[in-house]
Amino acid sequence: MSALPQASAGSDIQAARVLHIPEERLDSAQAKILSIADYWGEREALDTVVVEPYSPVVGAHVRGLDFGASTPEHDAALAQFLHDRLVRYGFLFFAPGIVRAEDFGRLVSLFGKARYAGTPYTPPPAGDTSVNTIDSSVKKTRMNLIWHIDQAFVPEPPRFTALFGKAAPPTGGDTLFANATAAYDLLDPDFARYLETLTAVHDVETQGFLTLAYQDPGALAAQRAKYPPIEAPVIRVHPDTGRKQIFVSELYTQRILGVPRTVSDHLLQILFDYVKSPDVQTRVAWQEGAAVIWDNRVVQHRGVADYGDGLRVLHRAIVQ
Repeated sequence: MSALPQASAGSDIQAARVLHIPEERLDSAQAKILSIADYWGEREALDTVVVEPYSPVVGAHVRGLDFGASTPEHDAALAQFLHDRLVRYGFLFFAPGIVRAEDFGRLVSLFGKARYAGTPYTPPPAGDTSVNTIDSSVKKTRMNLIWHIDQAFVPEPPRFTALFGKAAPPTGGDTLFANATAAYDLLDPDFARYLETLTAVHDVETQGFLTLAYQDPGALAAQRAKYPPIEAPVIRVHPDTGRKQIFVSELYTQRILGVPRTVSDHLLQILFDYVKSPDVQTRVAWQEGAAVIWDNRVVQHRGVADYGDGLRVLHRAIVQ
């Protein structure tokens, strides 16, 4: 066996060096962190209504809302105030007692017109066909446990989604929220620029959403025909804020176009992991009477199934 070549003063083989990263390179040598100043806001008020941050990166509390003091002029000013803060923070949270069950429709109407978007397992409640019910004692599918934007499989997903807590388990059953703009801001700039050249296929059946929700073959075929796959950018610009965001989700993104399947799978997993990062997330613990509305165009969400046999009932409104 011949001996391995030995490095010498004139050799082309370079000797290994002890790794040293000078202090001025420490930031660039590590993964990015967020500038919280880009997301955190100051307490703001309109008359008695107060809005202040819920968490460092996504969400805000709303306090002092009183529908009893409603007038057309007041409602118009309130709608604009809350809309602007919703776009600014990603979601608005209303603690129990602020929005009564009978006021949920009025709250939603401040942001637009609600439309029904349920399945056989998430029917409308009695007396209101504009919302659907997510009842853990009825709903047998688990698609809500996968990160997603509601109806990302249509060309223009709903602008906002709202939930109202009708019943909450003694513990668990939270909803997680993630800011996809913050997730984008964590990307390496060169990697982000490459991603901006790509598009992806969004398909309602990526995880079998319709197959599991519709037991009747005719109804299933009709739903599949109604929602064909679409092509969407991997990185898109939010229409109101002008900021870039990751626009793929585990539930509905099937593959990235123009690259081999293995590359697509790896790229998607990387992007899913950015959205799942604790740095860009918060969670809402449900209580009876709590309500939340979020910017469905940029805030991804998923439920947590850690409440056993506890009863969890939410009313959901989709705002187009």
